[in-house]
Amino acid sequence: MVPGELEEAFFLHALATEPGRVLPPHKSLLAVMAHAPSAPQRSALHAHVEGVVHKAFWDEALHSLSSPSPAVQLSRLKLLYNDLHQALTPLFPPQHSILLTLAAPLPPTSSPLHSTLVLLNQVLAALRQRCAPARDPDIDALLAKLASPPPSSASVVPSENPLAALVVSTLRDLISLADVLRCDLTNTLLGVMSEAQLADVIRQQARTRERELVLDPSMWGSVDKLKDLWTSWLGSENIWTSRLVHALTSPTPVTCQPDDPYPNSLPPQFFFSRPALLYIQNYLQALVIGASLNALIRLPAPTFPGPPRDFMSRIWTLLKVEIDRDDYSNAIDAKTNVRDDATKLVNLADEVIRARRLFSTSPGISEQNERELRAAVERTLRLQDPVFALLQSRLVRAIDQRIADYMSDVEHQARSEKDQIVRIPETMRTGRVNEMLDNYPSGSRCGAPAKTIQPAVVVKGFEDEVLVQAVGEVVEKFVVIAQWVESVWEDIISS
Repeated sequence: MVPGELEEAFFLHALATEPGRVLPPHKSLLAVMAHAPSAPQRSALHAHVEGVVHKAFWDEALHSLSSPSPAVQLSRLKLLYNDLHQALTPLFPPQHSILLTLAAPLPPTSSPLHSTLVLLNQVLAALRQRCAPARDPDIDALLAKLASPPPSSASVVPSENPLAALVVSTLRDLISLADVLRCDLTNTLLGVMSEAQLADVIRQQARTRERELVLDPSMWGSVDKLKDLWTSWLGSENIWTSRLVHALTSPTPVTCQPDDPYPNSLPPQFFFSRPALLYIQNYLQALVIGASLNALIRLPAPTFPGPPRDFMSRIWTLLKVEIDRDDYSNAIDAKTNVRDDATKLVNLADEVIRARRLFSTSPGISEQNERELRAAVERTLRLQDPVFALLQSRLVRAIDQRIADYMSDVEHQARSEKDQIVRIPETMRTGRVNEMLDNYPSGSRCGAPAKTIQPAVVVKGFEDEVLVQAVGEVVEKFVVIAQWVESVWEDIISS
């Protein structure tokens, strides 16, 4: 794996699933993609080694094509055709004659090198029709080299065949030129795409890169291994979203890495979603903390006139600041107490005392009562506390059921749409269409992080409007991740 590939893939994942988090204010996806992080500069040693490897590759190709045996030449040419096919695939429609010819078996011939020259002329002519005018001189220079080919050498020294040298040098330059033309094509497409079409392209690229990197030998390596890890993690649970919800309500932070030794490790399908899942895990813990403190304070019913009922909004502001910190790890430590480096217990206790003073019928709170309140806050936020455990179980059940219902509805709707037969086009079109953009439908659903309109999730103990809104937000985040994981790994998690 090349250094920087993971960072680029994580950036694409964020653009695909949470564009609002990475897009600068008043900037479109096009603006961000125009300044997307490029691959890091290779070191001098890396460039030297790469040059040596490339030279060895082309020297070996020249040696093989200089062989007097047509069978040896055909065998090596087929491999070079495969490389050229891969380089040209983004530049031609799938059924273009050039791609079909490169992918087809090579016919037997007594002069493979001359047949290759004919094909290279055809490839260059087809590229000249599709490239930008600025690239015409590069293609014309290659065509000029092919216009007067040298005679095939009959020398017994294989490395001295000038016709083979011409074929090899043209193939090498053509593959390099294809990289340049791909960049030109990408910039052109970005300029004429709508925001919705560009979002689809980003999601397609993100899904492809995630699968490639997770299946890289340096990571997990194979589909079979991913299936085994998924089955092992799922256990006896039939619904994978339920299994994930229960993992996120554990006090142990979720992890996901190859050969993961940690107890709350997730299968590789969640590798790129792990940061967002850790955020949700902290979010859920903060919700239970807020509800527990709300139950402890037992504010009276609102009256008018009366003190402002801003207790929960103040508590949630404190909790949310900690959640949004990049280094926020877990609200509860191994001793099941609120961490000193996370939400400050003293600040939460201060808010409880403030609210008690505002709504207390007595003139004030004694020092003894204040100490008792602080101790009650600390006791309430322990996992063993009955109120904390009860509220957490209620929240888990409600969120689990809401997500399962929603995902079931989405699956049912997708099956219904798949079964429908469209007999009459919705719009009539005449004339030519842009075949480059035709493969990028405007606003297609495939894994799109579209906002879902769902009824509010009201859980007993979480009825405060601040908590109701927060529960809805965390369900929304979970749904986006669930839809993304299914769009990337549907072949594995559904098997």
